[in-house]
Amino acid sequence: MSRHLLFVLLTWIPLAPTALAADSLPPGFDAQRHMRVSEVKDGMTGYGLSVFKGSAIERFDVEVLSVLRNFNPKDDVVLIRMKGANLEHTGPVAGMSGSPIYLKDDRGQFRLIGAFAYGWSLMKDPLGGVQPIENMLTIPAVPRKGEGATRPAAAAQSDSPRLSQTAWQVDELLVMPWKKQPATLNPLVAWNAGNRASLVALKEGDMHLRPLAMPLMASGLSRKTLDQFEPVFRSFGLSLLQAGGAASPPATLPAAKLEPGSAIAIPLMTGDVNLTPMGTCTEILGDRVLAFGHSFFGEGDISLPMSAGYINGVIPTLSTSFKLGASAQTVGTFYADQVFGCGGRLGPTPVMVPIELRCLYADGSVDLTYRFSAASHPRLTPVMMLMAMSAATSTPRDLPEYHTLDYDLAVEFTNGQSLKLQNRLVNSSTVELFVLIGSPLMLAAENPFERVGLKKLSGTLRVTAEARQADILAVSMPKSKFTPGQTIKAFVTIRPFRANELIVPVEFELPRNLPDGTYEFAVTDWQQHMLAEQATRPFRFTAQNAREVFDVMRDVTSVRHDSLYLRLTRREDGVAIGRTAMPLLPSSRRRVLLGAGLSNTTAFISSTVKAVPSDYVMTGGVQFAITIDRELKVEGGKRPGRAEPGAPGPVRVEQPSAKTVVMPDAADTDGNE
Repeated sequence: MSRHLLFVLLTWIPLAPTALAADSLPPGFDAQRHMRVSEVKDGMTGYGLSVFKGSAIERFDVEVLSVLRNFNPKDDVVLIRMKGANLEHTGPVAGMSGSPIYLKDDRGQFRLIGAFAYGWSLMKDPLGGVQPIENMLTIPAVPRKGEGATRPAAAAQSDSPRLSQTAWQVDELLVMPWKKQPATLNPLVAWNAGNRASLVALKEGDMHLRPLAMPLMASGLSRKTLDQFEPVFRSFGLSLLQAGGAASPPATLPAAKLEPGSAIAIPLMTGDVNLTPMGTCTEILGDRVLAFGHSFFGEGDISLPMSAGYINGVIPTLSTSFKLGASAQTVGTFYADQVFGCGGRLGPTPVMVPIELRCLYADGSVDLTYRFSAASHPRLTPVMMLMAMSAATSTPRDLPEYHTLDYDLAVEFTNGQSLKLQNRLVNSSTVELFVLIGSPLMLAAENPFERVGLKKLSGTLRVTAEARQADILAVSMPKSKFTPGQTIKAFVTIRPFRANELIVPVEFELPRNLPDGTYEFAVTDWQQHMLAEQATRPFRFTAQNAREVFDVMRDVTSVRHDSLYLRLTRREDGVAIGRTAMPLLPSSRRRVLLGAGLSNTTAFISSTVKAVPSDYVMTGGVQFAITIDRELKVEGGKRPGRAEPGAPGPVRVEQPSAKTVVMPDAADTDGNE
């Protein structure tokens, strides 16, 4: 082997690993500016940057304690001790997420190792974890789908005729408001999860290194409203705090701008209510911005506003200290929300969702219009919409303890679809509003066909300081046997809240093609009506494309709460192909359709339903049996509702404690129909 060849081999061999390592570096990694975890050694020192007051970036000292190998799957976290900036007193501060950490290398140069992102609660010393910058640089700098979390209306495919192989059950995503048990993704779970999270934090928070909570600054909301929404935000890893809104900085402070160590915010809602999560900017490369060092929601592609921020101060607590602050001017867009942090670009800002609500009190004491702008986010936008409603109905005073809320809302979506939400609630709770009004937005965003965002929301909320609610007590009828085509004339006894009983006459025309037999007849509230609909006609709650998801939502939201529902349940004689119903089929044709092997074929029970409007939100219901007999003789000269001498009187069925009541035999009362 020649000396020249030996020299080439000896010089090439040690350079090979370095070349391979360089090839694996993420986009934007600069060895003169950034440091890899493989270079970190115990005892290394350096400094961090963050804002603790105003917009001035302060410096604090750090020392490396260790490197936690494989803390995240295949990724490490650097464990540090901090000193200075009063951190010995406060410990890690919520709002420091993303604070850049610089370590001194062997050449005496300070290079960025990553973002301060993890901590323990109830700590004695200011310790924490650093998310390596080499991980954060893998966060996409631009949206991979072109438009972040939601597609524009021009790209929407909700009217596509393409069908899925099987029908999607809408209540697989959300529990319907008339059902009690929660489902996995039901927004109600957020309240329970938030309460559980607080207990876990108190019990185990000092044992687990967790991403730092992000303080969510809220203004324009009452303390009562904040208390109601705090559990759901806690379940999302956000600490809801009452703070001031976005404002111009004092003249004594320099203008806020984004740079490593500066306060950075996501102004989720602006206007009469402000909601702003706060963190710290980690790195800026040209117009590319990296922040937080951990996920916000972990949604992947997003489109959320990015702004600079101001810090009013740090509030030290025994559990987790936090910053109070507000957003400043919007300067760009966050496009990516991943495990290692959030990334975006300076420049264009995302389109916000305009919300306008007028709140009226029936006594004339309040007539105010509220205007908001909300960011588009599949899980947060429904919550923010409800917070806007809460702010509108609780300012300048809270809702009366006993009240009736009539809402009339127009909802527009980014795919051109729209919904009209009109209904009446009595003594409405936050959770009830969340399910009834927030569910359409959740379904639009989280269905398996297309993610559809909210485009605009407007409407009126009318508050009456009385509970217009009534219990269904009993149903009285002059007879229990009928011929097809006759009209059932009944009298429903209801008891309004804190008022005397009332008698409500109702009529129900029986179908003329009704075969002889015994049938179940019911007078119920809207919740029992919807349970019966889901049991007898399940195809109404399935969808095979995005357009049908909106059809289901229209069916569900059109059911009025202030109505009585009269239902005659027939036999299982219908077949539905998708959402197309074919009732009253001959048994032979029905068997052919059900045996055809189509996955979207559903058997259902035909029912005849009539809604009787009322001034009251009804609760309860009565079920009983009626008999259809074509041979039943009808004689003239008798007054309807008057029994034969010696025969039992008119049938009266009271609201049962059991599910079904079988009505006892009663004498037929003949009369002119």
